Amino acid sequence: MDVTDMAGRAEELLKTYKLPDSTVYMVGTFDKGITVLSQQIRALNLAWALVEAGEVALAAPEGHVAGAVDPTRKRIAIVGAGFAGLTVAAGLLKKRVNADIYVFERRDTVMPLQHGSDSRWLHPHIYDWPSRGSEAYSAALPVLNWTASRASDVVVQVLSGWRDVAGIDQVPPEDTTSDPPRLRLFCNTRHLLIRSNTDAATLQVEWIGEERDRAEPALPAGGQPSPSGESATFDLVVLAVGFGLETDSHTYYWRNETLAQPQLGQARSTYVVSGSGDGAMIDLFRLRISHFRQDRILAELFSGRDDLLERLRTVKKTNDSNGTSFEDFGAIWEDPGLAESAEEVQERLRARLRQDTDVLLRVRNPSFANLFVDKRVSFQNRLLAYLLYRCGAFTPVTADGVEDFARLAREHGVPHERVIIRHGTEKKAGLTAVLDGTLRAEVEQCFNEPEKHTQGDSPAWSGGYFDMPGLGELTTGAGTPQTTDVVRGHWRREYLPSPTEAVATTFCAAVAGYIVSVAEPSARLRVTLHRTLAAGDEVVLQQCCDYQGPGNDTGRAGRTFPSANGTIGAAFTLGQVVRSRDGATREELRADMDALSLNEASQDMAASVASVAAIPILGATKPGDDARRNVLGVIYIDSYDEDAFGQDEMMRRVIGMTQNLLDALPAVTNTTAGRIANTEFWVNGRSDVSRRPVPDPSTWLALEPVLDPPHASGLRHLNFDFSDFTPVEKQ
Repeated sequence: MDVTDMAGRAEELLKTYKLPDSTVYMVGTFDKGITVLSQQIRALNLAWALVEAGEVALAAPEGHVAGAVDPTRKRIAIVGAGFAGLTVAAGLLKKRVNADIYVFERRDTVMPLQHGSDSRWLHPHIYDWPSRGSEAYSAALPVLNWTASRASDVVVQVLSGWRDVAGIDQVPPEDTTSDPPRLRLFCNTRHLLIRSNTDAATLQVEWIGEERDRAEPALPAGGQPSPSGESATFDLVVLAVGFGLETDSHTYYWRNETLAQPQLGQARSTYVVSGSGDGAMIDLFRLRISHFRQDRILAELFSGRDDLLERLRTVKKTNDSNGTSFEDFGAIWEDPGLAESAEEVQERLRARLRQDTDVLLRVRNPSFANLFVDKRVSFQNRLLAYLLYRCGAFTPVTADGVEDFARLAREHGVPHERVIIRHGTEKKAGLTAVLDGTLRAEVEQCFNEPEKHTQGDSPAWSGGYFDMPGLGELTTGAGTPQTTDVVRGHWRREYLPSPTEAVATTFCAAVAGYIVSVAEPSARLRVTLHRTLAAGDEVVLQQCCDYQGPGNDTGRAGRTFPSANGTIGAAFTLGQVVRSRDGATREELRADMDALSLNEASQDMAASVASVAAIPILGATKPGDDARRNVLGVIYIDSYDEDAFGQDEMMRRVIGMTQNLLDALPAVTNTTAGRIANTEFWVNGRSDVSRRPVPDPSTWLALEPVLDPPHASGLRHLNFDFSDFTPVEKQ
């Protein structure tokens, strides 16, 4: 993809965020199935598109002197400091954009809804269930990453990531003259208004708020809280105001309460839950299922029932766009071939029903089957509601208007505090409250054409993009003056699970120890493991541990590399072991590295390197597939010694060690502690592997393909991470 294509793709994406006639951008306002993770992905996609479309520059114009006034420098306002707002800001900061960034939050701290919320759980992929990868513990984001936990704990994790980004200026590329981004953060902005300026190219923002420490939002910027009123001109505004609080409710969803706890007073209590969205369903489940945890319940019910799980996957995939109906679930539960599994799951749920609560589920239509017409309800919540209905665990009721609703509560003896209202939020009000009349009219236009503003939640950025400060997608080649070896030595990092890093470190240290014992290298020896990682539309190889062996530096784990470049790219693409042949010179080896574009996205190979080897790890494939097309990872080894890896015997022993590792790895998920899982994520990125150009070994001067690689018949991916629940399927 060239620069024009990349810019065009970014511009098309920006249209889904932008108001028709103003430089105001909205995040996820018209998308369905909103989650914390999906909003963060949309936020990073917006940051990516603003940079790649040229709306926000990465550097000052040529000839600019650092510290001087730069007329091209942008001023950006981000309204809302929830997950989405902070992620947009963090993405722009990580890219070291040539801009000043202002973040505004109307409440007393950032992420205010989830702050201190101990009764709600967040899981990054749970709404993808039962798709593969839905059990992955981590959001796997390059910026402000988090793992499944209580909402309050997720806030702590994201704030830790925010400190890392906001508290440190990113190291600029060589010859950059622009100043680093300036960040200002305001909370308690009790007044904020955005209006169009007469030049139509800029926006005026006025506000009254308290400026906070950029890295510690709970602390005032000047030592003492000091509200102030200001007004400034901005080049663009990002509205990340979320969707507001629920209407008609006296108990807000994110506030702490005791619905899931056993009754301490009367033996049995009746509740009314009013609503038919995901929020209402979650509270129904908490009231009726003992020990309910949103991130665990499905694994607990469906564990060991692979036949039922596979059928559910098919139904979800088939009906994802229109929503799964009551009849779809009924057909599964009445299928004779699935009777045993269906009955087992039903009995597991029946045994978990609470004996101290009853629930009246107030819906608009008296037919429970019509609940499934609402496309806002996620697949797994539809399924769990269907199973509860089969168990007779709640009673659907209707009540039109306030008087009927009050009569219903009196009739069943339900006091005010046991009425739970989940009628959704007024998202339009949150947007228009901060806009003047002209901008409000543009928002109304968007609400009339919502299909033009759906943004999706698939990552648009390539692997390592947000760890390349000051560099765009297409400024990473060897001929780019800004791309230096210092930058390439630590860039392009993506999330790397700690258990995966620990396994890789232990194994590579053992391989290095073996090679040292038999070959006695005279100087540096490096051994590391790269795993295959899908990032957006790109497949990359991620370094899973620091280089092991004598004479090595640290701090390299997590880096990503194009999967077609260098020795590891050749081994990955061919699915064969690749090594330097005996007698090859350093000059011949360097010529091969140039031909394989090694320096495009990694450091130049050290001049002293004389020998290299790369061992691909082949994973499990479906019947009929080419085994060499599913490469799970690549072991890389290099040495300053000539002819270090030319002997087949030593290479076979390293391959044998790798095979032993692969045979043992599935058992890692069955440890006594039971907190490690090997889960899939970002699986859609594998689709372009087969389209990659295959190198021609006959043109190589120093390298040669040799020997059969190890094969992991029991593994489809290398993503060992912490997990807090039992996997649905065997791994």
